[in-house]
Amino acid sequence: MKSINFCLTIFLSLITFLACTTTDDSPLTPFESIAKSEDIVTANNDFAFSLFNDIFQSETETNFMISPASASLALNMVYNGADGDTKQAFVDVFNYDNVTTPETNLVNKSIIDHLTHTSSGTTFEIANSIWANNSFPVKTSFLNVNKAYYYAEVQNKDFSDPNTLESINNWVSNNTQGKLPKILNEISQNAVLYVINALYFKSDWKFKFNPNDTEPLPFHLSDGSTKQVDMMTMDQSLKYFSNATFSAVELPYKNDKYTMTLILPEANSTIDDVISSITIENWKQWQDNYSPQNLKLTLPKFTFSYEKQFNDALKNLGLGIAFSDGANFGGISDVSTKISFVIQKTFIEVNEKGTEAAAVTAVGIETTSSGSVKHVLLDKPFIFIITEKETGSICFMGKVGNPSYE
Repeated sequence: MKSINFCLTIFLSLITFLACTTTDDSPLTPFESIAKSEDIVTANNDFAFSLFNDIFQSETETNFMISPASASLALNMVYNGADGDTKQAFVDVFNYDNVTTPETNLVNKSIIDHLTHTSSGTTFEIANSIWANNSFPVKTSFLNVNKAYYYAEVQNKDFSDPNTLESINNWVSNNTQGKLPKILNEISQNAVLYVINALYFKSDWKFKFNPNDTEPLPFHLSDGSTKQVDMMTMDQSLKYFSNATFSAVELPYKNDKYTMTLILPEANSTIDDVISSITIENWKQWQDNYSPQNLKLTLPKFTFSYEKQFNDALKNLGLGIAFSDGANFGGISDVSTKISFVIQKTFIEVNEKGTEAAAVTAVGIETTSSGSVKHVLLDKPFIFIITEKETGSICFMGKVGNPSYE
């Protein structure tokens, strides 16, 4: 695999309307009791690793982060309008061979409910929206299924009106707490529909870093040079796992609902080796091998924003037909359409108190034409993964190759 400096975050991020966020006062149906829940989360996480791997191989940015869940939910909403070979391509890319569309929708709804069912110290907000050109005939059945299972807000707008672009970007900004001010720079003449997912996450650490212990330390870049960065340190019993390729630590957020997994290559390994080893099978096996251990953890503070168009990656994974003139989205409209782009923007800040992150994915549719104390010093490029405990969903996943903090 091609070696690069990169900073990526998989936050299997799922997206629902902010007003639909649940609270601890409203009981949820146990996730494991939903039919095919484990199969679909496994399929979603498999898609997450495949998407991450494809982007990693061509990415030249030192730091980057994606939200596979945000992409998954946005595309699953579009999947509700796919027919024929186009629908089969979605099934193949998302590994949905053994599940039906209604089962997928029901599980995704439950995932949204569980992710947004947060407690003190944590905020997880998900929002979905569908923006249709008021001259474009969208099928009511397509809108209704996305309203029912994805809490999607539907807006009919005049796409030739400049105020529509402002309205879409304001919606994005409002649903990411201003961390991502906009998703679109313009509305093209052929655009007829936008399916947008927004996600916002903020949580305190379960075990906070003492700011007085933060100090400048060298971070080793992939090109062999070093830079001074602000490093946070704690002494704590944390779940730890290592093999010949990497060592990993689970850093829990408040109330143990979410976890950031930090993955550091071993001395004779590289980030490339780590990424090539992260498969859905290995990921599931590793979860059973973490054990509590007394650690000294040193982690750089960092913050960055990232933007990526997923067209090439999704085509490489097998979804090319959805971008072609041969696409079949008969469930959306009787007018022939195709996906014109899938774009995602993300933001993350990690400091002594906790983590704040946001993601927005837009799909454009257009007409066709214990033991001794170990010191885990993250002083070179490393991977981080944020997951939700009950569903096992990967919310964010990233690589830090050149940390900076302002």
